[in-house]
Amino acid sequence: MKALFRILMVCGAIALIGFMFFNTPQENEPLEGPNTNSNIIPQTQLKQQSAVGAMTRPQTGISTLVGKGIQTVLEQYGEPTRKEPSSFGYQWWVYNKDVATFFMIGVENNIVTQVYIAGQEIDAFPFKVGQKRDEIYRMTIIDYEVAATVGENIFIFSMSEEDMQTRLLVKFDGLYAQLYIDRETSELQGIRYTDSETLVLHQPYEMSYQGELVRRTPPSSFLQQEIDVASAKQLDDLLNVTRVHHELPPLAMDESLEEAAKMHSEDMKVQNFLSHESPTNGDLKKRLQAHDIDYSAANENLATAYFDAIEAMHGWTNSPEHRKVLLDDRYTRVGSGAFVDYYTQIYIEPTAQTMDSEEQDRKKQDIEEQDNEEQRNKEPDSEDPVENTEQSSSS
Repeated sequence: MKALFRILMVCGAIALIGFMFFNTPQENEPLEGPNTNSNIIPQTQLKQQSAVGAMTRPQTGISTLVGKGIQTVLEQYGEPTRKEPSSFGYQWWVYNKDVATFFMIGVENNIVTQVYIAGQEIDAFPFKVGQKRDEIYRMTIIDYEVAATVGENIFIFSMSEEDMQTRLLVKFDGLYAQLYIDRETSELQGIRYTDSETLVLHQPYEMSYQGELVRRTPPSSFLQQEIDVASAKQLDDLLNVTRVHHELPPLAMDESLEEAAKMHSEDMKVQNFLSHESPTNGDLKKRLQAHDIDYSAANENLATAYFDAIEAMHGWTNSPEHRKVLLDDRYTRVGSGAFVDYYTQIYIEPTAQTMDSEEQDRKKQDIEEQDNEEQRNKEPDSEDPVENTEQSSSS
């Protein structure tokens, strides 16, 4: 009996240790964007380089919207799902009804300044989402340095070796294309067409310039709050576009996770740290416990120094550790949070108990809705208030 008791005690200890280990959220290193080390260098002799060759501007496809008024957008694509502010003065129009046709349009003063395409069925001529990098190199003029002009000011963007593999910049006549390439598959993930002034405002690469530097006006604190909410929604959208492209199911947005992610992004910015462990709120496990979030598995991706959600998501996708997390088929829920240029995305697999409880709540809600509908059907028809108003007016 004593031997059996010892065996049971050992098995129990092993089970407890296993539960504690597997129920502990996994963590990877936070990601710092290329803008962390980007230099802005004033120069005095750049005029000779301003005529660097450009490709003929596309005459078809969604890139033709850049420089046109919003009426053209509305006629071709209708109203967007959302209209959201950005840190650069323009407004994002988000079209996310279907992953296959996902795109976003930047609008400032009723003029299109940029278009971002991630849907494979959108006409992004001369490029196409899913296109191989080798094919892009064969059909495109690629240079380490790309020149842009804003008025009489000249700007030269210099690409690193990493940029040449995953974040190409292509110059057309009066238009620029940033090509976001998946390092692992060598396929084109997304395309951003932009005008020269927006490109200079973003400063996505190391930049030298001659003349006056184009600067953005910092948003007010109130507007920044709206921008942070918009960035979080865009991270959710972009995550699911990426997952579906890799034949994985999309994740459901969870409001509690969104709040936890938002709080951590703000915490990192305010307290000036970049880590999964907060000096005041603890690691991911403690932060999820504080929000009463139960899970079987959990993880999060962190990033900073990216100028928007698009760049942050492509950064995660091209980082092996972060890519593994966002493409993990165990997770079914996500919450994203942004605070200025700090980004957090939390992924969980809920516990079976959580799923059962939510299923019961849904059934209860369905029954209540059916009862309400039956009650409404039993009530006698009321007179039309509009008709009564008209009769009263006529009398």
